[in-house]
Amino acid sequence: MNEMNEEKWIKQILKETSRKMPFSDFEDEVMMRIEELESDEVLVKKGYRRGIAFSWVFFVIGIALGTLLSSWIPHFEIGFLGIDSGIIPLLFQAGFVLFVLLHFERLMSLAGRGAHLLQKNEGKPL
Repeated sequence: MNEMNEEKWIKQILKETSRKMPFSDFEDEVMMRIEELESDEVLVKKGYRRGIAFSWVFFVIGIALGTLLSSWIPHFEIGFLGIDSGIIPLLFQAGFVLFVLLHFERLMSLAGRGAHLLQKNEGKPL
């Protein structure tokens, strides 16, 4: 008899503590929002890869144009603020090398970090 009262008491407590859904389709809406967020995450990953690819393309184009410009500068006899025209190409080339090295390092870190993040999330179900 004591067990019956205890079971009724537990059932009563469970009834009182149960939550009712605010709307009949609440669960469906929540699941749909989760799926939308996951699909947005996939689009962000694709956009990140695309951005890295464009960065590499324009980096290579910049290197090619910088190399052409550094080879053409010595052909022009231009004095700039009283600086000898032989020093100007050296200054340009030093700046170009510094620019290329800094941007190459940054691009490599972005590509590596992006690959690491993409690989880390590959195991998760979509």
